Amino acid sequence: MQQRKTFESHIWLLAERVRAHRCQALSKRSKLQCGKAALKGMSVCMFHGGKSTGPVSEDGRKRCATAKTVHGYETRAAREYRAEKFKEMQELFDRMYSA
Repeated sequence: MQQRKTFESHIWLLAERVRAHRCQALSKRSKLQCGKAALKGMSVCMFHGGKSTGPVSEDGRKRCATAKTVHGYETRAAREYRAEKFKEMQELFDRMYSA
């Protein structure tokens, strides 16, 4: 079995008459690129999340907004806590220098 090492951005369909963007998803096990065409306007096929529209209802959007989202190593709550502490520290410095 020959493994594809190169990344292919397009795929030919219908006896090489139609050129389409190729799905960007990679297999965890074989590290091979998905062989399906990506959906129009997306970078992945329908099996890898291309048909996902995200939260549709207002409740769903609110749940996503208030969810514990992690960016890097810290959560939104940790960033807010640190910002509060920096404000307190700034107030202490202002008091110290004004006296």
